[in-house]
Amino acid sequence: MERIILDVDSAGDDILAVLFAAANPNVKLEAVTTCTGAAGPIEQVTNVVLNTLSIANRDDIPVYAGAWRPIVGHSKAAMEAPVHFEKTLTARFGDRLKKFNPPAPKPKRQATPGHAVDFIIKTVMANPGEITLVTTGPLTNAAMALLQEPALAGALKRLIVLGGTFTTPGNITPVTEYNVWADPEASRIVLNAEVDKILVPLDICEDNRVATSMLTRDDIADMQDKAKDNPVLDMIADVFPIYIDIWREFFGLVGFPLDDVITVVLAFDPDLATLTEPLFVDVLIDGSVSRGQTVAYRGFQILPGGGPKTTRIGTGLEGRRFLEMFKETIARYERAA
Repeated sequence: MERIILDVDSAGDDILAVLFAAANPNVKLEAVTTCTGAAGPIEQVTNVVLNTLSIANRDDIPVYAGAWRPIVGHSKAAMEAPVHFEKTLTARFGDRLKKFNPPAPKPKRQATPGHAVDFIIKTVMANPGEITLVTTGPLTNAAMALLQEPALAGALKRLIVLGGTFTTPGNITPVTEYNVWADPEASRIVLNAEVDKILVPLDICEDNRVATSMLTRDDIADMQDKAKDNPVLDMIADVFPIYIDIWREFFGLVGFPLDDVITVVLAFDPDLATLTEPLFVDVLIDGSVSRGQTVAYRGFQILPGGGPKTTRIGTGLEGRRFLEMFKETIARYERAA
């Protein structure tokens, strides 16, 4: 069983990742930590996690609020654009957008006292070689933890990072993916760290080459057909059709990509993905279009450069096996008759 800390920003697939990690028998979810990102301010991000765990009847899992802003970030308008991008779709989807990242109601419980970064450091250092940190949002918390405790990199079992893109067009600029773009300085710190990492780029999540891994309306219907009393599935069936439609019409994908769930799965089943050999991956922090671009050092170059070869990049995915694993895990929320 893989012991993980799941660090999220509570965008749509983060919700599914939390639900998956809380129910999958291969995972011991030590806590969920939160970071400002695509879902909005830290209060919104944290409340979404608390409400999600309540739906799953897992209020026993600690939730720690973390970074409320990136280390540097971008202009205020640019940082807010991903949070409010659905406003550009109002003419097409109208009132249905009310189910896309709505304001979170007041949760039944409060976040656990203490900062996410302090929890990550304390837990990892107390359990050297046993904790995998899985990040599915901006890398601010992970970077702050690595900076605050230099021994953390050596104490982590590994890092599984959702971020970057290499062959698939970016979702922020043509060459940048949101999580890395949102905090390029933090991303650079994490990817330069001397710790074993798997990087999960858009290439194996948000590309129709891996269409079999994406959630469709048919998949939801199939799950409902087998379920009798599953409150988690009821929530998914109510909320996620609009996500499926947006990703089909705006991003041109066949369904809603489950990036964050894939990242969790690779913590305990890395063979689900095809991975490169360990490489050095850096992040560009200059420029406009290129700020936040991930660069993998491959081949042979004349100019000096590079760094620790500690990152394996996902280049392929067993989509059908993954999606079946997701469905089987959600089915575990079925209530006993």
